[in-house]
Amino acid sequence: MKPVDKGPNVRGLNAHGDAKPELLARLGEFCSYCECPGSPQQLHVEHIFAKAETAHPNLSKNWRNFLLACSTCNTYKSHHLGNGRQVRLLSRFLWPHIDNTFNSFEYVSNGQVFPKPGLPAGTRALAKATVEMIGCMRSPAATVDYEALGIAYDGIKKREEAWGIAERARDAYRENSSSAQLATICDTCYKTGHFSVWMAVFGAFSEVRRALILKCKAAPACFDALTSAPIKRGRS
Repeated sequence: MKPVDKGPNVRGLNAHGDAKPELLARLGEFCSYCECPGSPQQLHVEHIFAKAETAHPNLSKNWRNFLLACSTCNTYKSHHLGNGRQVRLLSRFLWPHIDNTFNSFEYVSNGQVFPKPGLPAGTRALAKATVEMIGCMRSPAATVDYEALGIAYDGIKKREEAWGIAERARDAYRENSSSAQLATICDTCYKTGHFSVWMAVFGAFSEVRRALILKCKAAPACFDALTSAPIKRGRS
């Protein structure tokens, strides 16, 4: 999950949809959960806490309660957190606008995602819970029904494809580390999404990672300005 900086509150929203232009400008055109790219029409203003007026009336139009989500993640999260499971929601999972979510997960070439080795026990538990909440990050072996299995496999396939594209871009950059090649890498990453995959593939190229952080609107405060190594924010 790409960590993001939502910036100062946007006040006076008449409807949650009014937040979309500013969310797109600050977070980029990506799902905040699976990191897939999406057009403004495809991405939803996602309520961290349920938008139902009877559930959280003070949060239905509150900037602090918004992220961007694709239809799949929006629906899956809603089902996963249904039936009264939203108590202490912010403290039970890792969130891209609160924590350095990039620092908590390990991305590998076959499309799998795992809690990063060496995490403190409490953070590791939060990372595992977050993987469960986001269906496309789960292992297919851990799914309980046909729909969840499809979501898990789809997420793995998309990350594996992004990894292959990023590897080919990395190999080309090794042969020609020009500014034009760097711009192409950033443009391709923005189109294919999966910021965390690209950051993993270009782990040895700090200049590329810094450019990706800027292009994909990741939270700068979550990365060392020189080395691009992740820095702790929140609980991760």
